[in-house]
Amino acid sequence: MSFLYFLDILLDFTHVFLVLFILFGWLYPRFRKVHFVVLLLTGFSWLIFSKGDTFGHCILTDWHWHILRELGETNLPETYTQYLFERMTGMPVPKATALTITRSLWLLSLILSSVLVFRKYICERRLKVTD
Repeated sequence: MSFLYFLDILLDFTHVFLVLFILFGWLYPRFRKVHFVVLLLTGFSWLIFSKGDTFGHCILTDWHWHILRELGETNLPETYTQYLFERMTGMPVPKATALTITRSLWLLSLILSSVLVFRKYICERRLKVTD
């Protein structure tokens, strides 16, 4: 039973770290390429693992919910955003709101990351051409 608690904590940390990296990874020039790849992989996984109209469904959430159900948790929300928001504030958030927040922030991060990665690529190419 204690191994399941360990997995619960591990998945919480992993998920929160991934969310923070997706939101703010573009801020650090050293990590921008990795950040861009993580964003693309996240979007791709949403396409592959989403159920019906829930683009934005995370495979980590499925794994985490499986562990939590094994631990006896019931009435889990459909998204990790709902779960995290409710744990932090005590207030439930509707699924549509959670998905809108998740998708919008991911898209904003993807746009910022794309601009920064490609801007650096173009600048480096210009420097090589002028050399």
